[in-house]
Amino acid sequence: MSSSSSKPNTETYQPNWHIRAITAPGPDSDLSLHVAFDNARFLFGCGEGTQRAFTQKRLTMRGLSGIFIGSGESRGRAGLAGVLMTAADAGIPKVDIIGPPDVSQYLATLRSSVVRDALNVQMHAYPRTASAGEPIEMFKSPNITVRAIALTPSSSASASSSAPSASLSYPPYDPQSPSFRPTRLSPTDTQTWCDRVVSDMFQTGSQVRSFRRATSPPRSPTRPINPLVNPDGTVNAARPDTRMPLPLPSGEDVETQMVYICQAPDVRGKFDVNKANALGVPKGPLRGTLTRGESIEVDDSSVEGGKRTVKPEDCLVGGGPGSVLMVVNCTEVTLSSLIANKAVEEYQELKSQPESKPARHVHVVVHRVPKSVWQTSEYQAWMAAFGETTQHLIADPSDSPEHTVFNSAAWNTLQLSLLDSQIFTPPYLSSPETTTATLPPNTSFLVQCSYCRMHPPSPVSVLPPHEKDVPFRITSSEGGAAREKIRHDMPEYAQACDVAQEAVKADPRSTTPLAPLPGDDIVVTTLGTGSAIPSKYRNVSATHLSVPGVGGILLDCGEGTLGQLRRRYGRDGVKKIWEQLRMIFISHMHADHHLGLNALLEDRFKYGVTTPLFIVAPPFIALNMQESASWQHHAPSQEALENIIYININRLGFRIENRGYEEQVASQSNETVEGGSLEYFEHATMEDGKRGAKRWPFVNVHGFSANVNRDHWTNVNRLLRDLELKSIWAPTVQHRGRAYGLALEHSSGWKVVYSGDTKPCDSLVEVGKDATLLIHEATLEDDKPEVAAVKGHSTFSQAIDIGKRMNARHILLNHFSQRYPKLPKLPAPPPPPAPTSDTTVDQSTATTIPPVVSISFDFMSIRISDMWKMSYYMDPLSMLFAEVEEEGEGEDGVLGAVEGDVNPTLDKKGGKAGVGKAAGAAKAKPMPGQAEEGKKSKRSMKKEAARAANKANGVEGQVEKRAGSPGLVEPEAKRRSTEGAALTTDVI
Repeated sequence: MSSSSSKPNTETYQPNWHIRAITAPGPDSDLSLHVAFDNARFLFGCGEGTQRAFTQKRLTMRGLSGIFIGSGESRGRAGLAGVLMTAADAGIPKVDIIGPPDVSQYLATLRSSVVRDALNVQMHAYPRTASAGEPIEMFKSPNITVRAIALTPSSSASASSSAPSASLSYPPYDPQSPSFRPTRLSPTDTQTWCDRVVSDMFQTGSQVRSFRRATSPPRSPTRPINPLVNPDGTVNAARPDTRMPLPLPSGEDVETQMVYICQAPDVRGKFDVNKANALGVPKGPLRGTLTRGESIEVDDSSVEGGKRTVKPEDCLVGGGPGSVLMVVNCTEVTLSSLIANKAVEEYQELKSQPESKPARHVHVVVHRVPKSVWQTSEYQAWMAAFGETTQHLIADPSDSPEHTVFNSAAWNTLQLSLLDSQIFTPPYLSSPETTTATLPPNTSFLVQCSYCRMHPPSPVSVLPPHEKDVPFRITSSEGGAAREKIRHDMPEYAQACDVAQEAVKADPRSTTPLAPLPGDDIVVTTLGTGSAIPSKYRNVSATHLSVPGVGGILLDCGEGTLGQLRRRYGRDGVKKIWEQLRMIFISHMHADHHLGLNALLEDRFKYGVTTPLFIVAPPFIALNMQESASWQHHAPSQEALENIIYININRLGFRIENRGYEEQVASQSNETVEGGSLEYFEHATMEDGKRGAKRWPFVNVHGFSANVNRDHWTNVNRLLRDLELKSIWAPTVQHRGRAYGLALEHSSGWKVVYSGDTKPCDSLVEVGKDATLLIHEATLEDDKPEVAAVKGHSTFSQAIDIGKRMNARHILLNHFSQRYPKLPKLPAPPPPPAPTSDTTVDQSTATTIPPVVSISFDFMSIRISDMWKMSYYMDPLSMLFAEVEEEGEGEDGVLGAVEGDVNPTLDKKGGKAGVGKAAGAAKAKPMPGQAEEGKKSKRSMKKEAARAANKANGVEGQVEKRAGSPGLVEPEAKRRSTEGAALTTDVI
């Protein structure tokens, strides 16, 4: 258990604290409750998008001390990895993670992509050895003591094929043993091992352990060695190895819900001088003794013995028990466990209590419970038992009123829709249903910014939003009126939109379209167009292709992709997306490209979609999927799981055409790998399935044995056949760590190429020859080529140059640095020549036609044949999004929030604190190219960028005078505050 080594200073410590809802359950969020003391902060719930919500809501992570996970469901903890990495990068030194029994196991499944050496992460999983419903003190600090109760479902409700049998035998816990295998561990030993894995992931063990260590010594000729043991004899628990998977958590683990009882220290009263004088307490040290909560004796000749005892409460006024917060997570299958729990009754004033121990008053109870629970008379009676003065907040994850969390992106897209409502579709709200349920007294529904001061205690209220976080509450039926209001409030921008639209109409392609070419009807929807960490305006990587006659293809899926899909398409639209989705491609193991995958698979199963879905990804993605229980738990059948078909991207490094590979399979020998023969590990994997430690995949997908080769090429051929592909090719590209691009060539003639994350790369040019569409990352500006090279990324002009070299017809740029959250500084390319009366295109002369180049925004859906319009839209876009970056936005938005906090009590001296050694080191050691960049004037850098861009667009020598973004006329123009611009009303 966690406890502070130092006691609170009782002379100065005051437990002033409050709670605030950062997010409420919704389409792209879950409950995230911020509990703030003067000198520490805690987070209850950490769903997808939590780190982005901190930026949107203008909140700080500074002082974050603990994160409490509410259940075994993925929805409430899928944002944990992102928050931890952001905290580490911000210089936060230590975070405690408290949660259900499998919380360490969940975080350990991310060991291949979530690694930081600047953060001390202490895990506190509810112990497997605890009795059912037993209250356990899980966390203790000077601010707060937290007891936890794990609510488990009945055995019938949690029945799962992954549940281990009670008759299983387990070997002794010995991680250094040659026969050690995590899937053979007992549940208690698994918890111990996963704690160690997380410790090594964040380098908090006794030794620094990196999986870049030297390889293990040669294997034994008689048995495999343990690949987790280093040459020096230490164990590298965090090393991801497909031969050493973690066991699959049980169905009971997934269904487990947590109750947290948070008790602040008792409040010391204020010293009353008049009472002290009346009681004869002399001035001096004795009064300090009373203030510290200790009794004293004073001289009094009127009492026997001449000494009278004075207690602290005799001279202190206004003190009393510290406030209590209870956070309840409960579902239908755990409701009976909650109602029957005796530990909770200690806090219910209307339940019979021993006279010697009256119930402790609870100031606020936050209920994360579905409608099917809180509407029952049984649950409402349980709520009422806390007494009329306890306040209740209900956060319904199943039927919450619809609201928008990321308002800046929503307003941004609405304003873009004035330019082209077909390309830019705002994330409109549907009309939310209002509940007529009868609730107990002092009960309300939790919403964003629900707030309650715990000490001094106050009623629950709702804080007004920040001026930069105007709520977006517009439905689709109100969209037209909203755009008219934008037109009225932003006349210059509206006029620029009109000019651009007239230019589009005047283009011959609007009246006499060119003869359609293969792929022209593909619709590209950019769900996430930012890099590294999400910002207010751009989520991390995800791009959806809708291919008529084929289906959907998803290229990468960072954290929050499910929420972006829900916002873009709505409930009915998402179901259609799942029904038509054929393939998900993961380019590499960086977290911003894949953390959203399991949530997508789980949601797809919840809609009842079980059709075949190909996952083309690195092997560690398959390892993570194998070890993750939540998405598998929601599969309606084994057939549904079998239809999740994994293809190892490592084996697609050459052009694979749509023809049989039986001859290749037959030629494969029974290979061996470090650690023993592949048959050994295949056999071990089969045994894992029998023991309930593994479920998916049902065949071995790792290695190169004859069985693996056969299954791999069978699945590749099936992918080519089902999607009618002529070929597939996933070349290795140049990035930090192993990364892949993708080229898909269809039998109808179109070819789509995706870069993933990469520097300019010849291998991508080779596979992308004559591409219909190149989707290429353009992370950095043209004046930062050195920074791009160090980070393994491309500049705008470099990305365009790659497209020109491969003779791509269309280039879509994405993955922009969050330092430029709205519009990359990219001059608009000249429009291609107008079509002639001959509407056919001679492919032999295609090299003389410049590519159509477009930038991308979140929620943008554009048909390939319409991409030429974007060149006309650059001027109004530039007017809307000037270059000057607002405070708190961009790549430093979340990190900057750490520095931007104004709470002086978090600092030793009352001023602004630094953000730790990591941040200090980053400031002291700039990236290559930054020093030289600082020597140049802003004007000279702009001219150089313009020349480079003009050269890329074939207009070398024509340097347009620009003072910022393309199309800006005013030399001193600055970015306008756009979310809500003049739209300050809630509903138009």
